[in-house]
Amino acid sequence: MDDDIALKFADIIDNAAESLFAALQYCYLIAENDFYNINVKDLFRVGLVDITNPECFRNMGLMLDEKRLGELGEPKFREVLEIIRYSFAVRLPFIRRDAPESYIRETQLKQTYDLLEEYGFLNPDGIVMESFKSSSWLAKTKKPEPPYDTEWLRSWIYTYGHDVAAINNRNMFLLGCADALFPLYYSSLKERLVNEFNKYGTE
Repeated sequence: MDDDIALKFADIIDNAAESLFAALQYCYLIAENDFYNINVKDLFRVGLVDITNPECFRNMGLMLDEKRLGELGEPKFREVLEIIRYSFAVRLPFIRRDAPESYIRETQLKQTYDLLEEYGFLNPDGIVMESFKSSSWLAKTKKPEPPYDTEWLRSWIYTYGHDVAAINNRNMFLLGCADALFPLYYSSLKERLVNEFNKYGTE
């Protein structure tokens, strides 16, 4: 039973990470030629309707093209997906804290975290400041949860990126979209998981 619960939570987080990663790529894609043809609000709306469906953007008639994606279509950029997955997973203790009706235990949270690590984690040079251990301590001591923002993404881009690190309209559009997408996706993920946690009510 515990394994099934952990797998369910891990899959929700993994799919949300995949969807946020795809949203970044689609934002970059439309910033090339479709800036005036596609309303970015529609892209946000489609992604946020179901954050666990990475394929949802195809409903807009968009297809990812590696040539048009440039650096965002290269294998190196896949690191960002693994960092997103990590950055979501380390916040599990805060999400659990917001589900007071649930009996989900820390051992089950750790199981979920370990499963996500198997899916693929990265935190190069400690680019994400939080860890599962530090989040657990903050949650237990009723400290406020740090904001979920793009600080680590900007650090990754300016440390490991090349063309995407240049100061130009397309790259600034990407970062602006990311600034909005990150907290929106995390808020939606948190709400979804709190609801899932509360399904396993007090014993």
